[in-house]
Amino acid sequence: MQEMSSGSLQMGAAPASPDEKIEKNFFRDFFGIIFDPRKAYDNIIKAKYWVVMLIVFLLVIGITEQFYHNVLIDFQVKEIQKSVQESDTPPPGLDQQMQFFENEALTRPIYFGTTVLGQGVMLIIGALIVFFFCSVLAGGTAKFGGVWMIYVWSSVITIVDFIIKTPLMIFKNDMKAGLNLGLIFSESMVGSKMNSVLSSVDIFGIWHFIVLGIGVSVLYKFTVKKGITITFIIWLLFTIISAIVVYVS
Repeated sequence: MQEMSSGSLQMGAAPASPDEKIEKNFFRDFFGIIFDPRKAYDNIIKAKYWVVMLIVFLLVIGITEQFYHNVLIDFQVKEIQKSVQESDTPPPGLDQQMQFFENEALTRPIYFGTTVLGQGVMLIIGALIVFFFCSVLAGGTAKFGGVWMIYVWSSVITIVDFIIKTPLMIFKNDMKAGLNLGLIFSESMVGSKMNSVLSSVDIFGIWHFIVLGIGVSVLYKFTVKKGITITFIIWLLFTIISAIVVYVS
C-alpha cells in the first residue's frame, strides 16, 4: 500500500445520521477513499453499492497489464532462462514455452483474462481474511457482505498504485519497480536477495491497510485505532510471508 496523505488519516467530516438518505455517487466516493476515507466509507455503507467499483477495478487492472505486458513476459522469460542455466537438463516443453511467450497475439488476451480473474479471486480471499479477523477473532457483528463492500472499495488505492507503478515498470523494464523500500536500499547497498525482500514492503500497501482499517472501523463501529491495528496485523503477516518466500527462492 502506498504513501498516504495526511488527509487520509484525519477523522474527516462528521458521518451522516442513520436516518439520512445517501445517494450513490461513484466519483464522490472514489476520491473520498483517497482524501477522506472515513466519510467515504460512511456514504458507501449507507448507500450499499460496490458493483461499479468492482468493474472499474478489474478493468483498470486488466488494462494496465496490457501496458506492462512486454515487461512481464521479459521477466518470465529471464526467470526460465535462469532456471535452465542452473539445471543440468532443460525442463520438458521448453521450446513450447518459449514459442508461447513469443506469440503476443495469444499471450495478451490470456494474460488480460488471468490478471482480471486472479485479482477477483484475491479480492474474495482478502475479504474473507478480514471477515475472519474482525468477526471471529475481534468479536465484530458485521456480515460478510459489508466486509466485501469495504474491501472492494479499498481497491481504489490499488488502482492509484498501478497507475503510478506501470510507467515505472515500463521505463525501468523491471517488474519490481514501484514505491517500495527496494528503491531506497538498492542491490549495490544490500545485495540482490535483500533488495528483493525490501521491494515487497510497498508504500501503497501501507496506505491500503490504513484505508481498509478505517473502513473496518466504520463498518464494525470499532475505534479507528482498533480497525487499523487489525488490518496492520493482516498486512504484516502477509508481508513477512512474502519476504520469506522471496528470500528463500
